[in-house]
Amino acid sequence: MANPVIVVKKEPFDNAVERAGWLALALLIFIPAWYFGDLPDEVPRHFGPDGSPTAWSGKGFIWIMPIIGSIMFVKLFFLSRYPHIYNYPVTVTEENAPRLYLKGSRMIRVLNAVLVYVFLYITYSSIQTALGEQSGLNPAIMFAMMGTIFAIIGFYLFDSYRNK
Repeated sequence: MANPVIVVKKEPFDNAVERAGWLALALLIFIPAWYFGDLPDEVPRHFGPDGSPTAWSGKGFIWIMPIIGSIMFVKLFFLSRYPHIYNYPVTVTEENAPRLYLKGSRMIRVLNAVLVYVFLYITYSSIQTALGEQSGLNPAIMFAMMGTIFAIIGFYLFDSYRNK
């Protein structure tokens, strides 16, 4: 049985999260453009568990994160508009669809914003490392960002089960 198709109105929180995501996306594109002329011929392309760079590439590699991040952001932005196509951990009914759809689309919006900020942090840190201003990624920040991603998913799954 297909999930019911209904339109769920976004709340102010959802709009704020989307705006924060668009801001991060703009910065993700602007920052490499701003620093590109100052970059050395090689920039870090991989970091070890301790955050130090373990592999280097030509400076054009600095555009990989903005390209991937932009594609991901736009796809998730549009996906958040169609919560009826998601897989839910509970059966979707006419009664619970508005709540599940709001929560599902909100989870996608929040994840989208957090992911683009992760890409922004990695891009900015790669630039700063290439310029000799820092020594790599801060493992504590990366751990916190990854923990945040798993916490978001866990929270929304728990909330879906709790409020069947």
